[in-house]
Amino acid sequence: MLRLSSLLFCVGCLAAGCTLVWLDLLPCAVLSAAPAPKVLQTVTVDLGDDVKMEFVLIPKGKFLMGSPKEEKERRADEVQHEVEITKPFYLAKYPVTQEQYLAITGQSPSSFSKDGKEAEKVTGLDTRQFPVEQVTWNDAQAFCKKLTEQDKQKRKFRLPTEAEWEYACRAGTTTPFYFGAELNGKQANCNGTVPYGTTDKGPSLGRPTKVGEYGANKWGLCDMHGNVLQWCEDYYGPYDGLNAQDPLQATKPAAAHRVLRGGSWYNNAWNARAACRNWDNPALRNSNWGFRVAMAAD
Repeated sequence: MLRLSSLLFCVGCLAAGCTLVWLDLLPCAVLSAAPAPKVLQTVTVDLGDDVKMEFVLIPKGKFLMGSPKEEKERRADEVQHEVEITKPFYLAKYPVTQEQYLAITGQSPSSFSKDGKEAEKVTGLDTRQFPVEQVTWNDAQAFCKKLTEQDKQKRKFRLPTEAEWEYACRAGTTTPFYFGAELNGKQANCNGTVPYGTTDKGPSLGRPTKVGEYGANKWGLCDMHGNVLQWCEDYYGPYDGLNAQDPLQATKPAAAHRVLRGGSWYNNAWNARAACRNWDNPALRNSNWGFRVAMAAD
């Protein structure tokens, strides 16, 4: 088993303030996600200091989690299996940004910031809309807790489960990436010099970039592939034995690692696949690790 750290250098809700414009939300067919809404239903949460966080409603549905056996470079822990997300939930449109993290915690830990360790790589750039990095799983939990405590509408915020994350990333697709089967750094921020599904090498920025620059999937979510890896709620472990409905790996294994998903600016393209699982110590931090917030929809 290869630890991620060895590869690197090193989410309330239908309340006032919501924009209710999603029509005709229907149950999903077996083994298929809900159809894309004609218009997205979004909620904007005020974090204070004129900083906002936008959430998109993710419909309930069923999907095949993991990768098919024929998927190139799949790993043994990506066993494909049916999963049902039984309730709709909200997921932040973007990973948490440096500006949002500062508004809630008063802290600015990112390496790729004006005063960070990698400041020279972002000279002249406004990094407030870059994803926050150098945050542990514990830091992400603390952020969600504080956001919940200060929210005047009493909404509940948390990290997405691993199953919720992959379901939202795929948005009804079955290919390695929601945009298809190829990635070389042009479709998402990764190390495009080691492409996936193509021999055409692409760019490698060597740093994060402003969230949303690579567009959104059909459910309105950006940066689900690349930019920063994103902490999930689950412990890392085999899928065997988990519930088919709303699975959560809540049992603490010996190593007690937590799941990271989505690949990053540092990782090769294959690591950004929708099914790819990464994991590490929840107390560690890295300059390509961030997180995204989920919010209850009831």
